[in-house]
Amino acid sequence: MTRLHPRALFASLRILCASLLLACSAVIAAAHSYNESYVYFDVTDTTLGGRVEVTLTDLARVIAGDGSVETPLTQEQVIENKEQIFNYFEEKLLLSSEGRAYALEFDEIKFLPTKVDVFTQLEFTVLGVSETPRSIAMSYDGLFGDIDPTHRGYALIGSNTRNGMAENEGYISAIFSPSDGTKTLNLDDEPRLSVALTFLEHGVWHIWLGFDHVLFLITLLLSSVMVLTAQRWEPSTSLRDSLMKTVKIVTVFTIAHTVTLTLATFNIITLPIVFVEAVIAISIAIVALGNLMPRFHTQTWKIVFMFGLFHGFGFANVLEPLGLDPARKALGLVSFNIGVELGQLAIVILVFPILFMLRKRPAYRTIALQAGSIALIAIALFWFVERVAGAIG
Repeated sequence: MTRLHPRALFASLRILCASLLLACSAVIAAAHSYNESYVYFDVTDTTLGGRVEVTLTDLARVIAGDGSVETPLTQEQVIENKEQIFNYFEEKLLLSSEGRAYALEFDEIKFLPTKVDVFTQLEFTVLGVSETPRSIAMSYDGLFGDIDPTHRGYALIGSNTRNGMAENEGYISAIFSPSDGTKTLNLDDEPRLSVALTFLEHGVWHIWLGFDHVLFLITLLLSSVMVLTAQRWEPSTSLRDSLMKTVKIVTVFTIAHTVTLTLATFNIITLPIVFVEAVIAISIAIVALGNLMPRFHTQTWKIVFMFGLFHGFGFANVLEPLGLDPARKALGLVSFNIGVELGQLAIVILVFPILFMLRKRPAYRTIALQAGSIALIAIALFWFVERVAGAIG
């Protein structure tokens, strides 16, 4: 059998990344994810209104009551079904102040073409407001549990005549995930503590719901409880050594994704999201291949660092629409990154002890390490083909 030198492996990886970038060069990075919707508020001293922005594809899911629908509605179909759509979001968007519930009246529909999809703008007026409060209680669960549990809702103050804010398209005031319930939405200036807590929570949930990031970590952990002996995997005899190896690898991953998350969040370096997601999928396959070919395992930290950079760009896609002032943007970035690390730590704490207890079983090497890595490669390649095909299509 011909032995592939590690330098040849890295040369192949560089060629692969260059090919992916060329294939995706015509695809422009999208500002928003496909499974996000937005609630904008326009604030004056005596009135409160706004709009819900949701894609035509998500509206098709609303009409069908089925999260697997992929064919978007046409603009004509939106108009034809506007009463059903209005009623749906009147039930999903609930506002109150000091125990008093506000009724919403949806009226006008507009359409906003974007690089992701065409967004439908459902404009509404909050009824019964004579003096607009400084904050309101808001509940929003559009498209969540009943249609798409991975969906995220963002609340933004689009304009506010009281503090001079106008045409804000990015300053996110609150993020809604499944089962979040009611949150306090400040209609004027968002407290720094609120920004920090919001994005800390969002960072934790993002790593937990980002299945590609989770599988990348699990792929690394599979071999963390083993040691190489004569080019063969053997169970580790030291909990401390295995744990330290895990800590080092996770630290390298953290350093790498923190660098690119910071660069991308402040628009210093950005990459097309389709390219990034395709490389993230390949990263799982490459690390899993290292589990099957132990001679490459000495280069794991280099591979983790390189692909960690791309995972950072993937994280940055979530923070891209923040548009906060520099101080709050930095705070949101730090809080989100801490949340990501806490999410990673929770995964390690849950998975590592289980793998360490199982490592000496004869079936661990064949089932968990080998068959598990093969399954991870298959999943990763499926994601890769799906993401590249979706970009080309």
